[in-house]
Formats: sequence, structure tokens, C-alpha cells
Amino acid sequence: MANIVGKEIECKRLKEARICWYALSAEECIAKLETREDLLTYGLSNTDAEERRIEYGPNKLTEQKIETIWHKIWKQVSNVLVCILVIVAVVSAVRAIVEITLPESPNGQIILTNLIQVGLIALVIIINTYIGIRQEGSAEKAAQALKNMLSDDAHVLRDGEEKLIRAVDVVPGDVVILSLGERCPADIRFC
Repeated sequence: MANIVGKEIECKRLKEARICWYALSAEECIAKLETREDLLTYGLSNTDAEERRIEYGPNKLTEQKIETIWHKIWKQVSNVLVCILVIVAVVSAVRAIVEITLPESPNGQIILTNLIQVGLIALVIIINTYIGIRQEGSAEKAAQALKNMLSDDAHVLRDGEEKLIRAVDVVPGDVVILSLGERCPADIRFC
């Protein structure tokens, strides 16, 4: 059996925002959660569980809005280093254009050097943006995999009886009963 240890948020019931639940004994956890002393044998009452659900909210990961590819690209190129690279590329391009339009004979080597600089800088920006977007995509996939690992249902002890509830209804203080091969429905502390 295990009991839910609460979200790391400040609320009326938990005075401390971050509690090292793993370092506390079962009795200390029960005291911090302000539950009944016979919690491990009786569980929460349905009334107490509903009050905690209202106070803490649902047991689910927050959904992030999906970003468009343009927003992802903008996030990658809107930093100081990329701005400096763009300024250097613009200066090199202007220098090449000025060299081309000179009335006296244009210097082909300066023009070629400046155009190569512009091309290389653009290539660096494109590669950096591509790598950044790929890494961000990998992080999103990892977060989705974590979300998929959460169980849809949970066996909890409520009012002295084992009940099957939706995992989103698990609250801090619930006694969760895990069986071999079951997915863990929440962030819990094992007793």
C-alpha cells in the first residue's frame, strides 16, 4: 500500500511549499496531511477526499498548448547570439553590395568573401534552429510518454473499503493499493 503525498504547492492544509516526503515516516506524513491516525487501515472518507479534490485540483499533468512550427522557429531565433549573427550577415551583405556598385573596378575577392560569410552565417542559424526544434520535439515526446505511463484507474482505500476510482480523482492523503504489474496512478510515497 502507498499513500499520496501531495502536490508541491502551497495551500491551506500544507504550510510548507516543498516537503521531502520520502524522508518522513508514515506517521509524520499522516500528520502533515492532517488526516486521521488510522489512515492506513481506514483510508480517507469520501467527504474528505472530495474536499481535498476541490483544494488540490485533479491529479493530472497540466496540458500545454500546441505551438505552431513558426512559433517554435521564432523561439529558436529570438536570442542575442542569433541577433548578433544576423547583424554580421547584414553587414557582410551590405559590404558586398557596396563593393559591387562601386564606380571604379569592384574587388571580386571581397565580394566573394562577404557572400560566403553571409551564406555560412545563414547555414549556422538554420542548423541551430533545426537542432533546437528537434530537441524540443524530443522533450515533448518524453513528456507524452510520462503521461501515457499514468494509469487511468486507481485502487484506493476509502471509508474502510477498497474502491476503484479514476486516477484523476486521487488526492493527497489517499491510500493507493498497488498490485503486481499495475501502473502507478500518481506521485506516491510508499509505506
